[in-house]
Amino acid sequence: MNIGIFTYGTRGDLQPYIALALGLMDKGHKVTLSATEDFKEFVEGFGISFQPLWGNAETMMNSTEGQEILQSENSIKLMKYYFKVLHDNREPLRKSYYEAISKVDFVIANSMTLPIVSAIAEKQQKKIALTYFMPPVVPTTAFPLGDFDFLNFSWYNKLTYKIAQFFFWQFVKQDTNEYRKELLLPELKENLVAHIDKLKVLDLYCISQSLIPQPKDWETHHKITGFINIPKQKREQHFLDQTPTELKEWISKGDKPIYIGFGSNGIGNTTKFSKIITDILEQTTERILFCTGWSQFDNLPKHDNLFVTKYVNHETILPQCKVGVFHGGAGTLATMLRHNLPVIIVSFYTDQPTWGKIVEQRKLGVHIPVKSLSADKLILAIQRVQTNEIKNNVSAVGQQIKNENGLENAITEIENYFKEKQKYGT
Repeated sequence: MNIGIFTYGTRGDLQPYIALALGLMDKGHKVTLSATEDFKEFVEGFGISFQPLWGNAETMMNSTEGQEILQSENSIKLMKYYFKVLHDNREPLRKSYYEAISKVDFVIANSMTLPIVSAIAEKQQKKIALTYFMPPVVPTTAFPLGDFDFLNFSWYNKLTYKIAQFFFWQFVKQDTNEYRKELLLPELKENLVAHIDKLKVLDLYCISQSLIPQPKDWETHHKITGFINIPKQKREQHFLDQTPTELKEWISKGDKPIYIGFGSNGIGNTTKFSKIITDILEQTTERILFCTGWSQFDNLPKHDNLFVTKYVNHETILPQCKVGVFHGGAGTLATMLRHNLPVIIVSFYTDQPTWGKIVEQRKLGVHIPVKSLSADKLILAIQRVQTNEIKNNVSAVGQQIKNENGLENAITEIENYFKEKQKYGT
């Protein structure tokens, strides 16, 4: 099969698709991965064909407007900004998607690409499957959507998902129907998610059932497969110990450090974070490995117990740390739990607060919303997550994640679905 994978967002949004692409390629399929232009080198470094989509995600976050919104620590403003950028640049964005989809026979997409990808796939009569790395947004009576977990009973639970779908549709409705009209497709009168669901499109949530069990009232085209990770052999080949000598030496000179990193999740208020790190270094003997990611810091302290770098190889470095402090992206969460790290989620927006709540409910760590973050809270959290109870829970869940075969499950579902669709031509 000639399969195209489409994602749009941060490196955390992209990396699980690297694993999916490699897994499909190992099964003999031709795979092209499409993401923003800035990820070309990263994707091709794994030997995966890359077809660029318009834009540069890091530039978007670090623009003047982007930084101002990040500093506000307001998740709604940030989502509005994100959709505004997509709207303002919809012409080159749509053109890049159309060109990419025209070169493949089957399509795998996620929620951020869905408004454009679903229209093009329908126009070109190509089969589409959906994959997500976030808590489910499929209506169920089993539990409410994470942002609405004030109550928990059947009719309310289902209603919370319909509310979320309504607001998503308000963000994308105008652009979705504008493009559908351009492609001579009928206007959608119902929300896009409901429309796709009626078509029984395969809908995979590549997360662990040890964290979110699959509801019994889901239809069969909705499935939770387990987290997907880059196969060990491929990780070792690609990341063949790229750890800088200076970092190796620093780690070896003392106790295991605390990993703090927010990856592609831009930090606008760098002064606040610098002060928190300074306070921790002054008030404790903890060692901190701080990864700046896309954030632009110019005011970090100098200290023997602090090592600053932009990125590290999580597979190599996390096993040498004792606690992980991060934004709550699903991919990083899976990696930390797989390496038996208690976690502290400092959530910013979208699904991150939900993962934070799940971590606390399962007693795997602590959740601190970024707006309420302080040095005192972080110090207490660091102490709390190192209790035997949390360490034992993390170890148990980590083992379950290792045993799930999430990548194999996802590939089996995708292959069966595309073969069936190909067979009947529907």
